[in-house]
Amino acid sequence: MSEAVRTDLLPGYACRRFGDPARLPTTLLLHGFTGTGADWGLWPDTAAAALAPDLPGHGGSPDPSGDFPAEIQRLLAALPASVDRLVGYSLGGRLALCLLAAAPARFTAASIVSAHPGLFNAAQRHGRRALDRRWIERLHAGGIDAFVAAWESQALFATQAGLSAAVLATQRRRRLAQRAEGLAASLACFGLAEMPDTWDALARWPGRLIWLAGAGDDKFVAIARRVGRQRPATDVRLVPNAGHNLLLEAPEAVLAAIPGA
Repeated sequence: MSEAVRTDLLPGYACRRFGDPARLPTTLLLHGFTGTGADWGLWPDTAAAALAPDLPGHGGSPDPSGDFPAEIQRLLAALPASVDRLVGYSLGGRLALCLLAAAPARFTAASIVSAHPGLFNAAQRHGRRALDRRWIERLHAGGIDAFVAAWESQALFATQAGLSAAVLATQRRRRLAQRAEGLAASLACFGLAEMPDTWDALARWPGRLIWLAGAGDDKFVAIARRVGRQRPATDVRLVPNAGHNLLLEAPEAVLAAIPGA
């Protein structure tokens, strides 16, 4: 069970605390775009203590106030000294990679789920920025309901069709509770086009890295395999019968890939 959402656990963020209440938090859990810290409710009560913030523009956290690198530095400054492990899904995985790149000596282990280490060139960034701007315009023009309907219809999430109606309803309820303006601000700040390239920093990082992708998520399977080639020490795990959102589709595999969970 998680504690109530609090603002004193991680200054500047609405945050939940999971795991052993008697221990200092050692793990930071970062959710994906349109999610909240509540997405990490799979975390066991007996596991190492963990913090799960709402990312900027999501849930109860304020919108981002700086650019991507500035927001990474703000999050680093807010982290308790006891936190030395990172876990991130999708957007949260990209933020975790940027934390590793910004402070490689700070973290000893990371579990990355369905994430991208960054784009390589201006042409890639231009194309992705144009795509993200269309989503931002949809948020401003149509509001949260129309956005969520369009977001959930992406082929990326097609493998979720086999999940229970209750699980999908919980996900949709959390998405519909977001602010359109907050998600737009988050996408403008943290979109893949704005993310620093972390490939080289990742290859040099000496910590323990576990990398997950759903076997049915072709794009992110290819990314996972490339990470494995560039950083052979990486423990790459392709999860069978699952797609992009492993927190929903294969929570047991996610927990098994997190030291201390």
